[in-house]
Amino acid sequence: MDQKSITEEAMNIKDKIVKASFDERVDIPTENMSQFLVFKINDDEYALDVLSVQEIVRYTYLTPVPGSPSYMKGLINLRGNILNVIDLSERVGALRDNIEAESNVIIVVSLDSRKFGIMVDMVSDVVDVYESSITENPMVDNESNFIQASHIVKVDDRIIIVLPIVNIIGYK
Repeated sequence: MDQKSITEEAMNIKDKIVKASFDERVDIPTENMSQFLVFKINDDEYALDVLSVQEIVRYTYLTPVPGSPSYMKGLINLRGNILNVIDLSERVGALRDNIEAESNVIIVVSLDSRKFGIMVDMVSDVVDVYESSITENPMVDNESNFIQASHIVKVDDRIIIVLPIVNIIGYK
């Protein structure tokens, strides 16, 4: 949500409060919300907690690292910082058509003061989600080699799979 939208939402809530003090009772939502960055791999929608996202950069040449896992596609130099870049399609078990497509983007995330790049097909939007629209992953397979969803988010008619950063980058 951009600053203009936040300001407009705050003004709308303020207007409801003022109106409520003069008119009838108005219910103001009190349920907690979370924000997620939504992106695509092929046609599937995934999300990350927006608080873990540092920035989004265009795909750039990756320097391969010999002996690294197949999902670790290489390193980039981002303004003097060397980042490992992970191909998320491999981590979720999807096949990517073209790893070097110019349409690919790299989401820079931070975990425990370390930064990593996560390569995806495209970033679509940031969604605000009420807690009641977030459910735990009903299917957990501890034997799987792929990342599993931590949560499932329902937004209108969309189902978005929330992925845990810690599992994407291979922390145990």
